Amino acid sequence: MWAAFWAAPTVDRIGDILADDIVGYWQGEPEPVRGREAYADRIAALVKAVPDLKLELLDSATVDGDTPGEQRVYLHYVGRGTGPDGPLAIRGLDRVRTRDGVVVENVIRYDQVDPASI
Repeated sequence: MWAAFWAAPTVDRIGDILADDIVGYWQGEPEPVRGREAYADRIAALVKAVPDLKLELLDSATVDGDTPGEQRVYLHYVGRGTGPDGPLAIRGLDRVRTRDGVVVENVIRYDQVDPASI
């Protein structure tokens, strides 16, 4: 699901996999993003700022959570695109918590790297 979305991100597809009460923790932000609308708006702003952004999944792992139907998914990825200041590249790690296949929490961490390095 994640790889398919980020291979060709479109804002109209993001809401289908988010819980109403999703919480997103973006690196460098003082407060988490709470709720489906706010989270989807955050993704939309990212796609608008970097319209050619593509994230490529390098590795992942999934473990069962503490409650039935809950899983934690760990994603290692690289991303490339062109932002307002020119070409950019990132290397990232997300920890996604799902409940019955719907995202309820996402912790996003990444480093900006030299585009030639990935």
